Amino acid sequence: MWFLQVIAVAIVLGIVFVGGMIQGELQEREHQRNKHRLERMGGTDGSNKYLRVK
Repeated sequence: MWFLQVIAVAIVLGIVFVGGMIQGELQEREHQRNKHRLERMGGTDGSNKYLRVK
């Protein structure tokens, strides 16, 4: 009977692991998208080519 508990725990850990991997992929994709958006707008060095103040 204990082996069924071991199998159930292994399945739950597998689901949690796969869920964490998917979450990490989504966060990395969002990070890349934000980075590209910042680069398009002039980067993070304060010289934004769209909001230049004279």
